[in-house]
Amino acid sequence: MKRVVLRAQNGSSFPSVCQICQFSTVTPQRLPLTRLPTTTQTWTSKNSPALPFSRRYNLSPLYPRFKSRSFASKASNAASSIQQIEQEASAIYQADRVPSNEAVVELLHKCQKLAESLVSSESDQTGGSSNNEGNAISSLLDMEEKRGANKTTTQKRPANASPTVDSRLADSISKIVNNLLKDEKVFISPEALESYTKTQTLLRRTEHFPEIFHLYANKPVPEENSSPVKFLKANPKSINSAIPAELADMALDVAIAQKNLSLVLAIIDNTFCAPAFHRAKVFKKAAAPIAGLAAAPAACYVLASWAGTFQNTMDPSTATGIALAASLAYVGGTSSLGIMAIITANDHMDRVVWLSGMPLRQRWLREEERAAMDKVAVAWGFKDPYMRGEEVGEEWESLREFIGMRGMILDKTELMEGMQ
Repeated sequence: MKRVVLRAQNGSSFPSVCQICQFSTVTPQRLPLTRLPTTTQTWTSKNSPALPFSRRYNLSPLYPRFKSRSFASKASNAASSIQQIEQEASAIYQADRVPSNEAVVELLHKCQKLAESLVSSESDQTGGSSNNEGNAISSLLDMEEKRGANKTTTQKRPANASPTVDSRLADSISKIVNNLLKDEKVFISPEALESYTKTQTLLRRTEHFPEIFHLYANKPVPEENSSPVKFLKANPKSINSAIPAELADMALDVAIAQKNLSLVLAIIDNTFCAPAFHRAKVFKKAAAPIAGLAAAPAACYVLASWAGTFQNTMDPSTATGIALAASLAYVGGTSSLGIMAIITANDHMDRVVWLSGMPLRQRWLREEERAAMDKVAVAWGFKDPYMRGEEVGEEWESLREFIGMRGMILDKTELMEGMQ
């Protein structure tokens, strides 16, 4: 077999393998490097001119300065609004006639909106300082870095943490709403109580809740638009004097978050333990079932008379009596089982249960009171279920005694974890 010889341009001959190696070892020529002109990147928006920026410089410290100025302007606007509200409230105090309910509710709504604006502005400022938020330029540059910082900050911040508002402005708003509802000429309507509770909850001022809740049920009722002012005696046991459960829970949650045990127990006494609350519960939740049970015999008789006409083996009156007895036995048995199941259910109880021998009627009427005590015990005690029962301290012992005086028991032994 003949060998193929590769020849170079100068006529010299080399073996095939060497020629290939020579070609593979040739170093390619590189282009000369030239210094490119430095360019400045720009960020543009639809309504703003181009703004140059560079990655070397951090412009984010400029943003908190403008943000603090904005917060200061909001605080000054809030102070002017508070002065205007104080003037309107003083006009109500100095008047010699009973103000209308609409005027009182409108003034309370202004205070509520002002409290909401204070809380929102304070939360914005706190969130911006804690999460190190920058302006739009720095957010575009450091988006990934800030995303990690936000996750870390979110994990460190407790779930029940709430922004704190300016103490001076919050005290001013709280003082206005308190003095307004304490004034003898002002009638505390359900709308006024709801607005007051929401305002004080936003401001975290809970020390006056028991007093206002007591006044809601016991304060003399002024006749509207009467001059001189005439008062009517209030009925604290009326269903209209009951504090709504939603507002009571709202005030109770804030007091528990502040770890004020005496305030918590005072709120429970003036809301869930009031006779008006029990009457309102019977009227709202038990009126329809009681009316149905009262009308059940008549309905059963009508159905029994109609069913007696479908047979011809016995006298119609006898058939009607048998059908009536059977229908009444069925309705009475099923309703009794349903009532017993509702009243004796205890799956929702955590640490506070009823003492043995407590009447079923009292258990149903005072279920909200027991649930509130249960919430307080969970908040004050250990979170670990296996550590429960090991709590010590003066507050814990007073809470245990208070619960025992109400016909309940804290941490019943046979219901605790590991004691079944």
